[in-house]
Amino acid sequence: MILLLLLPSIGASLSGFLCGYLGLYLKRLGLMTITFTVLHGVLAGAAISLMLLIPPEPLAFMLGVLLAVMIEYLHEYMGIDRDAASMALFSFASALAMMAVFMTPSKTLTSESASLILWGSILAINSGKLVLLTCILVSVIIYVLAFKLEIKAILFDPELAEAEGINVKIHALILIILIAITITASLKLIGGFMLFALLYNPIILAERIRTTQQALVSGIIGAVAGSMGVIISYLLDTPTGATVALTASTILIIGLTVTTIGDKLMENKILEQLHKHWE
Repeated sequence: MILLLLLPSIGASLSGFLCGYLGLYLKRLGLMTITFTVLHGVLAGAAISLMLLIPPEPLAFMLGVLLAVMIEYLHEYMGIDRDAASMALFSFASALAMMAVFMTPSKTLTSESASLILWGSILAINSGKLVLLTCILVSVIIYVLAFKLEIKAILFDPELAEAEGINVKIHALILIILIAITITASLKLIGGFMLFALLYNPIILAERIRTTQQALVSGIIGAVAGSMGVIISYLLDTPTGATVALTASTILIIGLTVTTIGDKLMENKILEQLHKHWE
């Protein structure tokens, strides 16, 4: 049992950490709508790959990144609001995915491969995917350490950072490419529709925790949700992606409840101390 769960648990931990960690940076840069569109672009690429009976990863990654580049092009050179461009291309990607699904032979559509892309499976992870996720993690660490000052400046104020000569667009594109690779590598393990939980839930909770290392906290929450979800999925024999998403949601609800109670207690304590002081 332990050996059977080892690879999927490590893979889900890496996926969850990367989604949570990179997701927080993208949110601070105001790029979460782009991430939303990138994920649907990856799904569209995977759906087209199913239709063409080819491996889904290459086309899924390329289409996800292509949509991100198109959004930036529309924003920078045509003056279109980034969120509006993201939603327009999200609609395009969704329509493309639905069209590919409609045109895919029913035999292929009901196959195990299609199920993996949509809902995920603990059996989908292999040593190759694990190496890829590890390489992404190492790349993220090297990138963050190498551009620590630039990233801090961008997160503090992107416009001021750009005025100081920092190429904000390049850093944003690097983060988007990293998250696109992470999504593509995690597609068959977590499932396309369930990856949203690892992208958004850890960020929400991490921002409620009083710490200067919110990106790291977000990554840890994502890693815990991913590994716990895989283990629970195995024990209960439930769909991997759905179980991971429910686990991430449960952690979010519990975390928000605890932090809210903690904030209230701290607020009451401060009020009591002020009241004693004035007495």
